[in-house]
Amino acid sequence: MKKKILIFSAGSAGREVFQLILSINKLQNEWEVIGYVDDDISKIGKTIDNIEVYSNKNKPKKKEIYATCGIMDNNIRKKIFDEEIIKNSYQLTNLVHPLVEKPKCFTIGLGNIIFGNVHISFEVNINNFSIISNFCDLGHNLISGNCITVMPGVTIGGNCNIGAHTLIGSGSIIYQGTRIGENCKIGMGTLITNNLKNNSVVVDQPRKIIRNVE
Repeated sequence: MKKKILIFSAGSAGREVFQLILSINKLQNEWEVIGYVDDDISKIGKTIDNIEVYSNKNKPKKKEIYATCGIMDNNIRKKIFDEEIIKNSYQLTNLVHPLVEKPKCFTIGLGNIIFGNVHISFEVNINNFSIISNFCDLGHNLISGNCITVMPGVTIGGNCNIGAHTLIGSGSIIYQGTRIGENCKIGMGTLITNNLKNNSVVVDQPRKIIRNVE
């Protein structure tokens, strides 16, 4: 029997999670998505991807139902897990693309989402409520706090430590051995070679123009 699951967010993030679940089901036939949950009144009561959209007030509430949240914003995602998922006793799970290879020494908490084409090296630790997007490379001996967001195409070198509630923008590179504090925001395409303190915001824009091509 398939496990029933709710996806919190009927926007683009939630629909990406739905596509991930379809990929999982092709090989494992594990999940039945019974609804999206959203607070957008223009979506509530409608169907998206042939799935009903519920409000937070009228969503199904049974302890055997699982729930996940694909919202990229760390703070919003953590709030949904705390106030809507855990508080209502939904089951927690990890959604990992079936073609992602997971070493035996890989450790992972609960409530995480890992999309396709992610490379996971040895001794990588992912805590809880995190999202690892497509085409990311997680270097060896990575330690991460709760609720990190790693956008597409990020490379994290070996022996890095990523603090809780940190967001790493698409295409960024974290140099090996770097420690990133909690609640940091790293902009798209940024190279990080030095440690960052808590609550740091780093943006590597605008780029330097070396010359114009005539």
